[in-house]
Amino acid sequence: MLLSIFWGVAIMIIGLGMQVKVLASAPDATDVAMSLFSGIFNIGIGAGALVGSQVSLHLSMASVGYVGAIPALVALVWSLMIFRRWPVSLEDHQPHHS
Repeated sequence: MLLSIFWGVAIMIIGLGMQVKVLASAPDATDVAMSLFSGIFNIGIGAGALVGSQVSLHLSMASVGYVGAIPALVALVWSLMIFRRWPVSLEDHQPHHS
């Protein structure tokens, strides 16, 4: 139960953080940016459900976590490569006071 609560809070924090980043990236077209974000997010949910059902059908339910770890590791490596290639300093995001 406690793990489920932690998982839900973590997913909400990550989702909200990504929304803030999307809105900051396109301040003049927030409606378009959020609709694209929502669509891509839902494609990911659907793809995960599709892959999970196929893994449970053709392999086993015990294999779902292992197969799900593959795209998670790919995303982690990809994120690390992006963060190293284009680092962002905290000074770039601080509000400037006059």
